[in-house]
Amino acid sequence: MIRPHLLIISFLILLSLSKIFSQEIPTEFHSFQLRKLILDIGIKWEEKTIFGPIRFDHRDNISDSLISNARFGTMFFNNRKMLYAYGHFTFKKNFHGYLYPRIVDYPDQFNRYSGIPRDIERGGFTSGETDISGISFENNWMIFQFGRGRQSWGAGNDIQICLSENSNSYDYGMLDLDFGKLRVRYFHGYLETDSLANNRYITGRGIEWNNGKYLLFGLSEVIIYSGENRPIDFAYFNPMSTHLEIELNDRQNNIGTGNGNGVWQLSFDYNILEKIRISGNYLFDEFTLDKQQIDEGKAKGRAYSFRSSYQAFYKNESIISCYASLISVGTNTFKHQNGNNNFIQRGKPLGWNIGSDAKELKIGLNALYNNKLILNFEAGRKDLGEKNLINNPYIGYIDYLVGPFPSGVVERVSFASGRLQWWINPNVSVISEIKYDNSNMTGKDLELNIGIDIFYPIKSVL
Repeated sequence: MIRPHLLIISFLILLSLSKIFSQEIPTEFHSFQLRKLILDIGIKWEEKTIFGPIRFDHRDNISDSLISNARFGTMFFNNRKMLYAYGHFTFKKNFHGYLYPRIVDYPDQFNRYSGIPRDIERGGFTSGETDISGISFENNWMIFQFGRGRQSWGAGNDIQICLSENSNSYDYGMLDLDFGKLRVRYFHGYLETDSLANNRYITGRGIEWNNGKYLLFGLSEVIIYSGENRPIDFAYFNPMSTHLEIELNDRQNNIGTGNGNGVWQLSFDYNILEKIRISGNYLFDEFTLDKQQIDEGKAKGRAYSFRSSYQAFYKNESIISCYASLISVGTNTFKHQNGNNNFIQRGKPLGWNIGSDAKELKIGLNALYNNKLILNFEAGRKDLGEKNLINNPYIGYIDYLVGPFPSGVVERVSFASGRLQWWINPNVSVISEIKYDNSNMTGKDLELNIGIDIFYPIKSVL
């Protein structure tokens, strides 16, 4: 890993060159949050997709010049701080490069951060990593991309259960084809290697249909495969193949059925009367099909999420919406008999941040005023079982037998939160949030955070 003081020098070089902006928009940024709120209330339905996260839109770019944008910023939040740079360059409309590095003082206190802390610090900073970076070719019907980032697959805001915009990032290549109402996506990436030389990879393929007005359906498959010193598996490079066909016919480079873990997801999005949006995802991990498995008490591995939102007010640059959501992930869902095939990246879930063996019900309200002030309030309850994936991220399941859900002694947690972010001007915002959570995992019932985000933008056209 690059030492923090070298990253600071890299930031200054990046700033002076001013030749960068991003494909995948970081969730902390104003543009990301605005588009997420607008899409949530059913506006611009033609842009709805199960393939996230939200990306920078290049379709209005008609210049063949080299267009570069950059920002250099800092974020202070209570006693923690972060320095970041973010940038993107576009050449001849379709060619892009992008980069988003960060350095922090407390790595475990920043969302979506997985950089390794060092024993020594430079300027108060202990860790640095590149969250998003890469190159791509993109036109009106195709995206071909190699880089670092994350995928977020599923319908609805904040109810993704398999792949989430809040996971730790990873390296991958992606092909996305948009044929109007029909869209397909394939990606293949590398997650990590553990101390025993077990290499872990991820691959996914999906298809969706969007009528462009009020209805969307999607079907996807995501696979984690691993093995000691295992190279990348070309059997999974075929975007039209399936995990079951490859494993059951011994087409992979590690023979047997214990070296990979696949899940399948159905997604839908439906807009009613232009104000009500209903979204849902249903996921299968393990199938119980034959009588022998049923007689032996084998359980089904599944998960589901549903969300309904209502557009209470929308005028000019102001929005008020309310929502309710339900998420349930089975006891052994996203686990495998080989723990290296669990849906984990650097110790954190690739999908729903709660993990597995849990369910959550919550209600909330979003408000946007004049495109400058965003408010969010939500409250709910979650039930956590003893076999939750995050308790032992890389341990496989012992059995797949039917049992109580959630398992063991269930922890019933009540929670509530409020968050305000106000952009004083386009380059400065203040953040205030309060959280209540009586979970044993957090160790504290009430938490108050206050922060500020300041950045300096640069743009050039050559």
